[in-house]
Amino acid sequence: MEQSNPKFRLRLNLFDAIILVLALAAGAALIWFGLRSGGAAEAVPSARPVQYTIMIPRMAEGNSELIRPGDALEDTVENYRLGTVVSVTAQPAVVQVLNQETRRYVDAVLEGYEDVYITVESTCTESGSGDALLLDGGYDFRVGQTINVRGPGYLGSGRVTQIVREVAE
Repeated sequence: MEQSNPKFRLRLNLFDAIILVLALAAGAALIWFGLRSGGAAEAVPSARPVQYTIMIPRMAEGNSELIRPGDALEDTVENYRLGTVVSVTAQPAVVQVLNQETRRYVDAVLEGYEDVYITVESTCTESGSGDALLLDGGYDFRVGQTINVRGPGYLGSGRVTQIVREVAE
């Protein structure tokens, strides 16, 4: 008696063919981009110290005295560590108002309020998204970004006005 071995037949329907073509295209794309980038793993960026300044506008006059050097700051939204306060500077709050006679905007001092500049020190690494930095607490930030900060006994919302990447030791 002879064994009957049926011949192998690959029978694909339309759905199977589409899935197969997509899987092959994805594999080809992975190989292409792997070869194109050299296939070498990127070096892990090292953490380095950074100082940045946050400007909190129109804080009630006298409240800047609550902020002291050495305070640990956190983000109020995600509770990220933002670093340690190095220095605090308060200046009279300046706003732009429209001069009705000349129809131009002029700077005017807002009585009872002050703009507070907080210099913060932390360690950071370069983020993969352009000029952004990643703080040691995981917070991704850049100049002009709004930060909501919390310290011991105070809250504030302001913008990053300056980043100094090379801190003098």
